Amino acid sequence: MKKTLEVIDSLIDLGLIRNYAIGGAMGQLYYIEASSTYDLDIMAHLKAETNSLVPLDGIYQWARANNYPEDKEHIIIEGIPVQFLPAFNELISDAIENSNKVTMFGVETYVMKPEYLMAIMLKTGRGKDKTRLVTFFEECDFDKNLLEVILKKFSLIEEYNSFKEKFL
Repeated sequence: MKKTLEVIDSLIDLGLIRNYAIGGAMGQLYYIEASSTYDLDIMAHLKAETNSLVPLDGIYQWARANNYPEDKEHIIIEGIPVQFLPAFNELISDAIENSNKVTMFGVETYVMKPEYLMAIMLKTGRGKDKTRLVTFFEECDFDKNLLEVILKKFSLIEEYNSFKEKFL
């Protein structure tokens, strides 16, 4: 994982991405026991001149030129399947901008704050996200005030109240 994170960091220096944050189950790993996952989700702000019809084209061209194979939606970087996801909505964009700079596997990297991970799980609403969200409420030391601010900002209060009624 160390080499994978170092390679991802190099994409900033190469100008392929402006900034990024780890999300998904690997993002959770920093805060709570992660559920099973086999990939690394990288949410990224891409360089400004990215073609909006094929936003990840530059990253895939780089991967091919550097002998990092593709496997469906993943690029295998130093043995780890990595899925790059452009910041496709304001919540993801805000989560990237406000991520925590942390050290994982000996590498400085960026991980979404738990409150953003929770809001994203709530917005996505898949069964596995609801299960993970319950675990966050039970195990994670998160900022309740920040979560409330994020939920209000991104109009997720109704979803949150519904979730609380069913699961908490």
